[in-house]
Amino acid sequence: MDIRRFSKLLTEARRSTNVSKFPAVANLRHEDGGPSQRRRKHLTQTDVNLLLGEGKSVYERLERGHIRNPSPRLLRKVALLFNLKEHQWNDLNLAIYGHKAVKPLDPSEAQAIHPHWHWVINEPHATYISDFAWNVVNYNQAAAELFGGIPGNMMRWMLSLPPETGSRAAMPDWAESWGPVALSQLIAALSEEPQHAELRQIEAEVLADPELKAMYRRLRNSYIHPDGTRRRMRHGTLHQDGVMEAAAAFPMGSPQMRIIHLKWTPLR
Repeated sequence: MDIRRFSKLLTEARRSTNVSKFPAVANLRHEDGGPSQRRRKHLTQTDVNLLLGEGKSVYERLERGHIRNPSPRLLRKVALLFNLKEHQWNDLNLAIYGHKAVKPLDPSEAQAIHPHWHWVINEPHATYISDFAWNVVNYNQAAAELFGGIPGNMMRWMLSLPPETGSRAAMPDWAESWGPVALSQLIAALSEEPQHAELRQIEAEVLADPELKAMYRRLRNSYIHPDGTRRRMRHGTLHQDGVMEAAAAFPMGSPQMRIIHLKWTPLR
């Protein structure tokens, strides 16, 4: 359970939700004895309380971390109100319950096939398999060529931690894309397996690096999975900048493993 992270996720989601999407708020405020108009464009904690109809101060207590074991029903109502994405929904569940959501927020979204999976089926591309701690356990020749030699651990490669200290040259937009995403994934993995020795070692190395530590402490972004991502990447064999697209999945028989397909297209 990570109460600080849970509270931050809820606060950010609320502040990203425009009050104009809820025309009933003005009347609810008036009926509650408060002003019908406010200067803030986002929902306030009181607004969320009124919209939820769960009782006085319930949402304030939830966002502040004072409800240590909220009911899944309440959490789902809040997530739907904020129109969270599935990865944000999973992140909330990881922070408060220590595991990903049992059910998706939007069942239709869970059954949708996203476009990037069509190129996985129809075209051969770089592919590797990594375990829960991002250790590479198998890969094809295209992956070895893309990385200029396959890294032993993809998290270390994305963060340029030893022995992958020179890897950042392959990530032109590291500070905007690679670094924040990798650290968010590390946070999410540690929320799921807080006693994982190898991940704790990686975290310790992150905290020992001033730049990584500042980003790690500052970001606390919602977990961003690699499926469907697009980032700039320098090809390890061609030594040319391009755009990398990823499709990621978990094998049903080995749910803590990841299969990553990578499509690289040179910049023109």
